[in-house]
Amino acid sequence: MISPLSKTSAVQSRRQFARFITYLHSGSRVRGLKRDPESYLKNPNGLSYDSLNQAEIHDRIVQSLKLKECDIELPKEVILQCLTHKSFAHGSKPYNEKLCLLGVQFLKYQAAIHSLRQPQLLSPVAQGKIQQSINGLNFTNLGTQLSKLLISKPVAARFIKQKKLDALIFWKMKDPLKDSHHNGETAIYSTVLNAFIGAILATNGPTKARQFVNKVLLDGESESSLVHIANEQVKELGSQP
Repeated sequence: MISPLSKTSAVQSRRQFARFITYLHSGSRVRGLKRDPESYLKNPNGLSYDSLNQAEIHDRIVQSLKLKECDIELPKEVILQCLTHKSFAHGSKPYNEKLCLLGVQFLKYQAAIHSLRQPQLLSPVAQGKIQQSINGLNFTNLGTQLSKLLISKPVAARFIKQKKLDALIFWKMKDPLKDSHHNGETAIYSTVLNAFIGAILATNGPTKARQFVNKVLLDGESESSLVHIANEQVKELGSQP
């Protein structure tokens, strides 16, 4: 005689065990397939975010930006954030947007003071636009071509390139097959410099941030300063037909 199965036994007998396999796709994007994080956690130069030697990057930034000379200390994680753009890894990693906004405003103010304190004209100005000096401050220099270039994206980007820091930046290109202009390289690189200014201001205070800007960025004697780069760009623009 066969006894009927109980309700619980009947339910258990119908259960099936399933093993789920997640396929992590690498390479070109395929709709519907989950991408392997390893494939998009690399910058355009192939540097991996997860396997980054942060101590090595820290030392390189300290040396390139002369932070030790300015008695400035930046935590490794803050340095990595300064080097990371919002476009990288779908914005899932700490990025530099807000630090950049802070740095932009601080640099504008310090660059304006720098321009005001120059007794000579930074760029040619029409006779009718020459302003009277106030307390020794040369107001004619505000708004001149050179004063604008000091805080421009192309000059900031060239500074980053001259310091050979562009290979360390984590960002996503719009189209790897197209040129740097299409991919917005200049804008991306400029955010990094401004983010470092903002980070120094936020972590070390206005006095050291001011010292960094004046000693490293606005020192006309240094060939890698914004002043030197801006003057070179003025010459380049002047030589164009």
